[in-house]
Amino acid sequence: MNIDYVKHVNNDENNRVEYLLTNFDYYDGNDIISKLFRSEFGMQAKEKIDGIFYNIIKLYSDDIEYSLVWHEDVGNYIYSNKQGEKELKELEERLSLVINKLNNLMKDNIESQ
Repeated sequence: MNIDYVKHVNNDENNRVEYLLTNFDYYDGNDIISKLFRSEFGMQAKEKIDGIFYNIIKLYSDDIEYSLVWHEDVGNYIYSNKQGEKELKELEERLSLVINKLNNLMKDNIESQ
């Protein structure tokens, strides 16, 4: 089963565009995704915020900031704090690359067992 994402417009958050990860609902999954964003794009991560029903990792570089969230009701998702067309396209391209790497890691892990 491959991990993928779905583009979602969150009406409760001023129509913020979010990318929900499918087939990847892991409490600590954002740690792996954060590591891939940091290694692939030279991003930095702020300290993880752990709540009762969620956790958030803020990723940033220069003027870019993404929020990587796990919520018990929704699973893992990411959004750009800047919601312009350019920023959303860049995040979607980066997320596609990260998901491809993540799928390869999962496949390699299964094959090595």
